[in-house]
Amino acid sequence: MTEYKTFTDGWKGRIGLVATAPGNSTEAEFNRYRPNGVAVLTTRTPLTESTSAGIQKMNSYVEDAAVMLAKNAYADVVLLSSTAGSFVNGREYELQETNRLETLTGTKVITSAGCLLRALKFFDVNRITLITPSSQSLNDAETAYLAECGIKVGALGGFLFKDPKDIMSVTPQDVYSLIRRTDDDRSQAIVVSCSGLHAMDIIDELESNMRKPVLTSNQFGLWGALRAIGVNEKIEGIGMLFRE
Repeated sequence: MTEYKTFTDGWKGRIGLVATAPGNSTEAEFNRYRPNGVAVLTTRTPLTESTSAGIQKMNSYVEDAAVMLAKNAYADVVLLSSTAGSFVNGREYELQETNRLETLTGTKVITSAGCLLRALKFFDVNRITLITPSSQSLNDAETAYLAECGIKVGALGGFLFKDPKDIMSVTPQDVYSLIRRTDDDRSQAIVVSCSGLHAMDIIDELESNMRKPVLTSNQFGLWGALRAIGVNEKIEGIGMLFRE
Protein backbone atom coordinates (compact mmCIF):
# COMPACT_ATOMS: atom_id res chain seq x y z
CA MET A 1 0.00 0.00 0.00
CA THR A 2 1.29 3.43 -0.89
CA GLU A 3 2.02 5.55 2.17
CA TYR A 4 -0.86 7.93 2.85
CA LYS A 5 -0.17 11.55 1.94
CA THR A 6 -1.25 14.72 3.66
CA PHE A 7 -2.78 16.01 0.43
CA THR A 8 -6.44 16.96 0.76
CA ASP A 9 -7.06 15.65 -2.75
CA GLY A 10 -5.53 12.24 -3.20
CA TRP A 11 -4.98 11.09 0.35
CA LYS A 12 -5.29 7.47 -0.83
CA GLY A 13 -3.09 8.08 -3.86
CA ARG A 14 -2.58 10.30 -6.88
CA ILE A 15 -2.85 9.03 -10.46
CA GLY A 16 -0.94 11.04 -13.06
CA LEU A 17 -2.80 10.64 -16.34
CA VAL A 18 -1.14 11.28 -19.70
CA ALA A 19 -4.22 11.68 -21.90
CA THR A 20 -4.56 12.37 -25.60
CA ALA A 21 -5.87 15.58 -27.13
CA PRO A 22 -8.50 15.96 -28.55
CA GLY A 23 -11.30 14.46 -26.45
CA ASN A 24 -11.91 14.19 -22.72
CA SER A 25 -13.32 10.68 -22.28
CA THR A 26 -10.40 9.50 -20.15
CA GLU A 27 -10.67 12.24 -17.53
CA ALA A 28 -14.47 12.06 -17.57
CA GLU A 29 -14.59 8.31 -16.99
CA PHE A 30 -11.73 8.22 -14.47
CA ASN A 31 -13.30 10.98 -12.39
CA ARG A 32 -16.77 9.42 -12.59
CA TYR A 33 -15.62 6.10 -11.19
CA ARG A 34 -12.51 6.80 -9.08
CA PRO A 35 -12.89 5.89 -5.39
CA ASN A 36 -13.12 8.63 -2.80
CA GLY A 37 -9.64 9.73 -1.76
CA VAL A 38 -8.01 9.07 -5.14
CA ALA A 39 -6.96 12.11 -7.19
CA VAL A 40 -6.59 12.12 -10.98
CA LEU A 41 -4.11 14.71 -12.29
CA THR A 42 -4.07 15.09 -16.07
CA THR A 43 -1.84 16.43 -18.79
CA ARG A 44 -2.14 15.94 -22.55
CA THR A 45 -0.19 14.97 -25.63
CA PRO A 46 -1.37 16.09 -29.08
CA LEU A 47 -2.65 13.57 -31.63
CA THR A 48 -3.21 14.84 -35.16
CA GLU A 49 -3.64 11.52 -37.00
CA SER A 50 -4.96 8.20 -35.72
CA THR A 51 -2.36 6.14 -37.61
CA SER A 52 0.88 4.46 -36.59
CA ALA A 53 2.88 7.49 -37.76
CA GLY A 54 0.56 9.88 -35.92
CA ILE A 55 0.80 7.89 -32.70
CA GLN A 56 4.59 7.77 -32.89
CA LYS A 57 4.69 11.55 -33.31
CA MET A 58 2.39 11.93 -30.30
CA ASN A 59 4.71 9.74 -28.25
CA SER A 60 7.51 12.27 -28.69
CA TYR A 61 5.69 14.45 -26.13
CA VAL A 62 5.26 11.72 -23.51
CA GLU A 63 8.54 12.29 -21.67
CA ASP A 64 7.76 15.92 -20.81
CA ALA A 65 4.24 14.96 -19.73
CA ALA A 66 5.45 12.16 -17.47
CA VAL A 67 8.11 14.36 -15.85
CA MET A 68 5.59 17.11 -15.15
CA LEU A 69 3.12 14.70 -13.51
CA ALA A 70 5.81 13.08 -11.39
CA LYS A 71 7.71 16.20 -10.37
CA ASN A 72 5.00 18.89 -10.28
CA ALA A 73 1.74 17.01 -9.70
CA TYR A 74 3.31 14.61 -7.16
CA ALA A 75 1.75 11.58 -8.84
CA ASP A 76 2.23 8.20 -7.20
CA VAL A 77 1.87 6.48 -10.57
CA VAL A 78 1.95 7.81 -14.11
CA LEU A 79 -0.38 6.10 -16.61
CA LEU A 80 0.32 6.50 -20.32
CA SER A 81 -3.34 6.15 -21.19
CA SER A 82 -3.17 6.05 -24.99
CA THR A 83 -3.56 2.35 -25.72
CA ALA A 84 -2.15 2.76 -29.22
CA GLY A 85 0.72 4.79 -27.84
CA SER A 86 1.84 1.85 -25.75
CA PHE A 87 1.45 -0.95 -28.32
CA VAL A 88 2.49 0.76 -31.57
CA ASN A 89 6.17 -0.23 -31.37
CA GLY A 90 5.71 -3.65 -29.77
CA ARG A 91 6.04 -5.10 -26.29
CA GLU A 92 9.83 -4.89 -25.93
CA TYR A 93 9.86 -1.17 -26.77
CA GLU A 94 6.98 -0.58 -24.36
CA LEU A 95 8.89 -2.20 -21.50
CA GLN A 96 12.09 -0.35 -22.32
CA GLU A 97 10.24 2.97 -22.46
CA THR A 98 8.47 2.50 -19.13
CA ASN A 99 11.75 1.51 -17.48
CA ARG A 100 13.43 4.60 -18.95
CA LEU A 101 10.65 6.90 -17.78
CA GLU A 102 10.66 5.38 -14.29
CA THR A 103 14.38 6.06 -14.02
CA LEU A 104 13.90 9.60 -15.30
CA THR A 105 10.95 10.49 -13.06
CA GLY A 106 11.56 8.37 -9.97
CA THR A 107 7.89 7.34 -10.18
CA LYS A 108 6.07 4.16 -11.19
CA VAL A 109 5.07 4.34 -14.87
CA ILE A 110 2.49 2.03 -16.44
CA THR A 111 0.80 1.81 -19.84
CA SER A 112 -2.74 1.19 -21.01
CA ALA A 113 -1.66 -1.81 -23.08
CA GLY A 114 0.21 -3.22 -20.10
CA CYS A 115 -2.95 -2.87 -17.99
CA LEU A 116 -4.87 -4.74 -20.69
CA LEU A 117 -2.41 -7.63 -20.59
CA ARG A 118 -2.77 -7.85 -16.81
CA ALA A 119 -6.57 -7.83 -17.11
CA LEU A 120 -6.52 -10.59 -19.73
CA LYS A 121 -4.22 -12.64 -17.50
CA PHE A 122 -6.58 -12.01 -14.57
CA PHE A 123 -9.38 -13.67 -16.56
CA ASP A 124 -7.07 -16.31 -18.12
CA VAL A 125 -8.02 -15.10 -21.62
CA ASN A 126 -6.02 -15.88 -24.76
CA ARG A 127 -8.61 -15.22 -27.50
CA ILE A 128 -10.53 -11.95 -27.84
CA THR A 129 -12.89 -9.91 -29.95
CA LEU A 130 -11.17 -6.58 -30.59
CA ILE A 131 -13.12 -3.36 -31.21
CA THR A 132 -11.31 -0.15 -32.24
CA PRO A 133 -12.13 3.19 -33.89
CA SER A 134 -8.72 3.51 -35.52
CA SER A 135 -7.02 3.13 -38.89
CA GLN A 136 -6.03 -0.22 -40.36
CA SER A 137 -2.35 0.46 -39.64
CA LEU A 138 -3.10 0.74 -35.92
CA ASN A 139 -5.36 -2.33 -36.00
CA ASP A 140 -2.51 -4.30 -37.59
CA ALA A 141 -0.05 -3.01 -34.98
CA GLU A 142 -2.36 -3.94 -32.11
CA THR A 143 -3.04 -7.41 -33.51
CA ALA A 144 0.72 -7.96 -33.83
CA TYR A 145 1.36 -6.69 -30.28
CA LEU A 146 -1.28 -9.01 -28.83
CA ALA A 147 0.03 -11.97 -30.83
CA GLU A 148 3.51 -11.24 -29.47
CA CYS A 149 1.98 -11.50 -25.99
CA GLY A 150 0.13 -14.76 -26.69
CA ILE A 151 -3.32 -13.24 -27.37
CA LYS A 152 -5.22 -14.15 -30.53
CA VAL A 153 -7.66 -11.68 -32.08
CA GLY A 154 -10.49 -13.98 -33.14
CA ALA A 155 -12.71 -11.19 -34.46
CA LEU A 156 -12.01 -7.55 -35.26
CA GLY A 157 -14.49 -4.72 -35.68
CA GLY A 158 -13.56 -1.12 -36.30
CA PHE A 159 -14.61 2.28 -37.57
CA LEU A 160 -11.27 2.76 -39.41
CA PHE A 161 -10.97 6.46 -38.61
CA LYS A 162 -7.71 8.29 -39.31
CA ASP A 163 -8.85 11.69 -38.03
CA PRO A 164 -9.03 11.84 -34.20
CA LYS A 165 -11.96 14.26 -34.45
CA ASP A 166 -14.02 11.45 -35.99
CA ILE A 167 -13.38 9.25 -32.96
CA MET A 168 -15.03 11.93 -30.82
CA SER A 169 -18.27 11.36 -32.76
CA VAL A 170 -18.54 7.67 -31.77
CA THR A 171 -21.31 7.16 -29.21
CA PRO A 172 -21.56 4.35 -26.64
CA GLN A 173 -24.52 3.08 -28.68
CA ASP A 174 -22.28 2.89 -31.78
CA VAL A 175 -19.77 0.82 -29.83
CA TYR A 176 -22.52 -1.44 -28.47
CA SER A 177 -23.92 -2.09 -31.94
CA LEU A 178 -20.50 -2.83 -33.43
CA ILE A 179 -19.77 -5.34 -30.68
CA ARG A 180 -23.06 -7.15 -31.24
CA ARG A 181 -22.30 -7.40 -34.98
CA THR A 182 -18.67 -8.47 -34.54
CA ASP A 183 -18.32 -10.78 -31.55
CA ASP A 184 -17.22 -14.38 -32.11
CA ASP A 185 -18.63 -16.98 -29.72
CA ARG A 186 -15.14 -18.48 -29.43
CA SER A 187 -13.73 -15.24 -28.02
CA GLN A 188 -13.31 -15.36 -24.25
CA ALA A 189 -13.52 -11.58 -23.79
CA ILE A 190 -14.35 -8.39 -25.67
CA VAL A 191 -11.75 -5.61 -25.74
CA VAL A 192 -12.73 -2.05 -26.69
CA SER A 193 -9.36 -0.51 -27.39
CA CYS A 194 -9.13 3.29 -27.39
CA SER A 195 -9.04 5.66 -24.44
CA GLY A 196 -10.85 8.21 -26.63
CA LEU A 197 -14.10 6.22 -26.59
CA HIS A 198 -16.85 6.68 -24.03
CA ALA A 199 -17.61 3.04 -23.28
CA MET A 200 -17.52 2.37 -19.54
CA ASP A 201 -21.22 3.02 -19.03
CA ILE A 202 -22.23 0.13 -21.31
CA ILE A 203 -19.93 -2.53 -19.83
CA ASP A 204 -22.42 -4.07 -17.40
CA GLU A 205 -25.20 -4.37 -19.98
CA LEU A 206 -22.80 -5.85 -22.54
CA GLU A 207 -21.47 -8.42 -20.09
CA SER A 208 -25.01 -9.42 -19.18
CA ASN A 209 -25.91 -9.92 -22.84
CA MET A 210 -22.62 -11.33 -24.15
CA ARG A 211 -21.87 -13.46 -21.06
CA LYS A 212 -18.13 -12.74 -21.04
CA PRO A 213 -15.81 -10.03 -19.70
CA VAL A 214 -15.89 -6.69 -21.49
CA LEU A 215 -12.69 -4.65 -21.14
CA THR A 216 -12.39 -1.02 -22.25
CA SER A 217 -9.28 1.15 -22.30
CA ASN A 218 -10.37 3.58 -19.60
CA GLN A 219 -11.75 0.77 -17.45
CA PHE A 220 -8.62 -1.38 -17.44
CA GLY A 221 -6.43 1.74 -17.29
CA LEU A 222 -8.19 2.86 -14.12
CA TRP A 223 -8.04 -0.69 -12.72
CA GLY A 224 -4.30 -0.93 -13.35
CA ALA A 225 -3.58 2.55 -11.98
CA LEU A 226 -5.58 1.93 -8.79
CA ARG A 227 -3.78 -1.32 -8.15
CA ALA A 228 -0.44 0.37 -8.75
CA ILE A 229 -1.17 2.70 -5.83
CA GLY A 230 -2.51 -0.09 -3.64
CA VAL A 231 -6.22 0.67 -3.97
CA ASN A 232 -8.17 -2.55 -4.55
CA GLU A 233 -11.74 -1.46 -3.93
CA LYS A 234 -14.62 -3.08 -5.78
CA ILE A 235 -16.60 -0.63 -7.89
CA GLU A 236 -20.12 -1.31 -9.13
CA GLY A 237 -21.28 -0.56 -12.64
CA ILE A 238 -18.11 -1.15 -14.65
CA GLY A 239 -17.91 -4.86 -15.13
CA MET A 240 -16.49 -8.07 -13.78
CA LEU A 241 -12.99 -6.61 -13.66
CA PHE A 242 -13.95 -4.44 -10.68
CA ARG A 243 -16.19 -7.01 -9.01
CA GLU A 244 -13.90 -10.05 -8.89
